[in-house]
Amino acid sequence: MTARITVVGLGPGRDQISLDVWRKLKQAKKIYLRTGHHPAASFLKEEGIRFETFDSLYESHSTFEEVYEAIVRELFRVAEAEPDDEVIYAVPGHPAVAERTVRLLTERAAQRKVTVRSMSGQSFLD
Repeated sequence: MTARITVVGLGPGRDQISLDVWRKLKQAKKIYLRTGHHPAASFLKEEGIRFETFDSLYESHSTFEEVYEAIVRELFRVAEAEPDDEVIYAVPGHPAVAERTVRLLTERAAQRKVTVRSMSGQSFLD
């Protein structure tokens, strides 16, 4: 089976998660949030949805570019290690708006033989 990463947008707050994204989060086994410092993170916890965050990478690297590279490496590592399990990567807002990690994942997916797809979320611009 091909390794899969699905990027979902959490919208700008806890009450703006789309129904499609909510359903995906409820069924997922492996969820990674770019940051737990987002209003939706506490809502997911309240609803019993388990996830990991990349917050520690912000503390252990000196630049955002280093953080983003580390996030992308880890997502590919997890997806390739267990290709039968879809990896969900949840980002604030919309995956296509100001998300460097999503761009890096998309650009490198073919060379890594990993399928990367996105599910929309409301951006802060909306």
